[in-house]
Amino acid sequence: MASTFDAATYALPALGIGLAAVVLLGPGAQRMTTGVRVWGAPVAGSEALALRIEGVRRLYGAEDPTAIPEIEVSAASAGAPLERWIGPIGEDGIGEALLRAPDGLTEPVVVRIARGGEVLLEQQVPLASSFAVDASALPGAAQASVLPGAAQGELRVRVAAPRGAMAAPFPEWVRVAIEAEDGTAVAWARVEASAVGADLAGQGSGPVQVGTNAHGTAELAVKPLSHAVELTVRATQPDGGAGTPGARGSWEGRLPVIPGAIWLDPGGLAGERPTLRLVSPAPRPRAYVSIGGARGRLAGAVVPLAPDGAGYFSGTLALPDGSARGAAGWAVVASDPYEQGAGTVAWPLAPAAGPASPRRVTLLADGLPAAEAREAARASRARRAGLAVLGATAAAEMLLLALRSRTARRRLEAHLAAASGGAGEDGTAGAPLSREDRGRLLAAARTEPLLSVLALAALVGLSFATVAALATFR
Repeated sequence: MASTFDAATYALPALGIGLAAVVLLGPGAQRMTTGVRVWGAPVAGSEALALRIEGVRRLYGAEDPTAIPEIEVSAASAGAPLERWIGPIGEDGIGEALLRAPDGLTEPVVVRIARGGEVLLEQQVPLASSFAVDASALPGAAQASVLPGAAQGELRVRVAAPRGAMAAPFPEWVRVAIEAEDGTAVAWARVEASAVGADLAGQGSGPVQVGTNAHGTAELAVKPLSHAVELTVRATQPDGGAGTPGARGSWEGRLPVIPGAIWLDPGGLAGERPTLRLVSPAPRPRAYVSIGGARGRLAGAVVPLAPDGAGYFSGTLALPDGSARGAAGWAVVASDPYEQGAGTVAWPLAPAAGPASPRRVTLLADGLPAAEAREAARASRARRAGLAVLGATAAAEMLLLALRSRTARRRLEAHLAAASGGAGEDGTAGAPLSREDRGRLLAAARTEPLLSVLALAALVGLSFATVAALATFR
C-alpha cells in the first residue's frame, strides 16, 4: 500500500497537468469559426428571392472566404414557406441561391441556412419598397440622359451615351442630337467630332464627319483608349433646313468611361436566347452578376473568366428564364461579390424608357456573430473541464501528501516511543526517559512534520493554481 501511495504521489501531478494541458490546448483552444453572410436586394412583392451567400471562416478577427460543399437555404414569407435551394459555396466563398416566391415576397421574410444538421444562420431579412435610385446608385443602368458638357452657339448640341457607361477599350455608340433655338430638331446637319483618348469610327481621334437624320440625331462609334476621354462635337445648320441657315453650335465634355469596368457585349443580347458575354481588359478569374428589374434582384451568378485569345478575359452566361429583359432590365457586373468596386457597372439588357439605377447588393444578415458565440461557449466548456481536472488533481495530491505524512508521523512516534523506553538502536538497554521528557520529545516530533506537510501541500496547490492561471491567457 505504501509503495502505491508513493507512486501515485509522484505520478499524479504529471498525469493531471498533462491531461489538463491536452484539454486546454485541444478542445479548449479557440477554433476557426465558419459562418455565412447573406447579401441581396429583395423587393416587396417580388416573385423571387435571389440571395448571394458568402462563406467565411474567422479566427481572432482575421477572416478569409471558405468553400462549403453543400448548404440548404430555406425561407418563409409571412409564414408561408418558399421552395428550398440546395447547392455549394464555391472556392471564392460565394454561392448564389434562388428561391421562387409565386405569391410575392411579404414581410417578415425569415431565411434559414443549414449545413448538414448544423444551422449556420436563421434571421429575418429586410425588404425594400422598390428598386428606386438611392445614394449608392451605380453608373450605367440604361441612363440615356444627356451627358454634362459645355455647349455654345446658336444650335443646341446634346450628347448621350445610350448604355449609360463605357469601358475601355471596347466600342460603344454615342448619340448626338441637334436642335435649333426653338427646340425643333435640325435634320441633315453636318456634325464634326474629334476626341482625345479615343478612336472615332475606326479613324483615329478625328475629326470625323457624320450627318444627322430626319429626326436631327446621329450616332457615332467611339472606342475609348483611356479612362479619360474628351469629346468635341461641332454642328453646322445646312441651307434650307429648319432654323437659321449656317447656324453653328458645339459641345465639349467627357464621356462616362468607367475605370476597371467589365464590358457587357451588347451583341449577345439579341435573338431568342440572349447571352451575357462579359469581357474584362484585366486578368480576373471571375465576374459577379446580379440580374434584375423593376421587381428587384431576380437572379445572380458567378461567371468564370478565361483568356479568349484576343488579350482579354471573357466568359458567358445564358440569361435565366423569366429574367428581366424589359425597359428596366439590368445586369450589374462587378469584379467583387459585394459590388463595391469602382468598376461596378449596371448594364441595360434592353433599351430603357428612361433613367434608372438599381441598388447594389447590401448585407441582409450575418451569421458569424452567432457562430463565434457558439464556438466561444464550446471552448469555455472545455476549459472549465480542464480546470476541473487541475483542481481535482491538486486536491488528490494534497490528500496523498497528508496520508504519507500521517504514516510517517506514526512510524516516527513508534520509533521514539521505543527509544524513550530505554532500548537503543544497537539493542542495548539505556536509562528510560521521564514521563515529562518523553511527552516533550513526542510533541516535537508531531509538530515539525505537520508543518512541513502543510507547507508542501500549499506549494502543490500554488503550482496547480499557477498552471490554471496561465491557462486563462489563451
